[in-house]
Amino acid sequence: MLKILAMSCCCVDVFPEKSVVNAGGNALNVAASCARTGKAEVFLTGNIGTDMYAEKIMETADKHQINRQKLREVEGESAHNNIYLTKDGDRYFLEDSWTAGVYPSYRISAKDAAFMKEFDAIATTFHDPDLKRLLDISLESHFFLSVDFLSHTPKHTWREYLPAIDLLLINGKKDFFPLLKEWSCEFHTLFVATLGEAGSIAYLDGTEYRCEAVKVDAATDTTGCGDSYHGAFLVDYLTHRDVLSAMKAGSASAAYTLSFIGGC
Repeated sequence: MLKILAMSCCCVDVFPEKSVVNAGGNALNVAASCARTGKAEVFLTGNIGTDMYAEKIMETADKHQINRQKLREVEGESAHNNIYLTKDGDRYFLEDSWTAGVYPSYRISAKDAAFMKEFDAIATTFHDPDLKRLLDISLESHFFLSVDFLSHTPKHTWREYLPAIDLLLINGKKDFFPLLKEWSCEFHTLFVATLGEAGSIAYLDGTEYRCEAVKVDAATDTTGCGDSYHGAFLVDYLTHRDVLSAMKAGSASAAYTLSFIGGC
């Protein structure tokens, strides 16, 4: 069984219009997606507060049988996000939606770094509070590092990160494709761009792969769909080393997450 660590954003998603409060955040959503495959022992790390939201996060981790021994309780407020939904299930945010709380103060200790080297894979995002340290550890280690760059536009300065990254995910646009393909010819990194209803596209060693999205009758909420794709893709790819198989697994997991409110 694979051993996977998801880090570092665990938060609570508040849906004011629905009177719903769910635990989420990139790390918890990815961890839940990995755990649902039944093919990985999943661990979680990051900072949470000492409030009711922290209790919700821990309860959700336990529900998905995610090991939270490295989830740190820090005096203060857990991160939380107010999310609003259109009639088609697309999420949107207001200017004051996000409260970071204790999340940004997370740092990797020497003991954490040694622990990380025991894993087959580590999954995080471009916003990880200690990303530079994680990239340095990755260069010294044998674990598979997956980083979600979310909705950022690719920049040539990212080249310095790529030697340490095995899988780079991004919310894609057609304008990104030529650069991702070019980078895939130069670096060992696997690049995957998710395209919503248009499916996903991937580049590895200059080869392009395309996968359609799994069709759904109706979308309840798009929150966490990218994270859900991330987790299922990661487990399937590490299991089979087949890009198309992993894309299909990711698409199926994202479609499942569309069926309920929240990311996990």
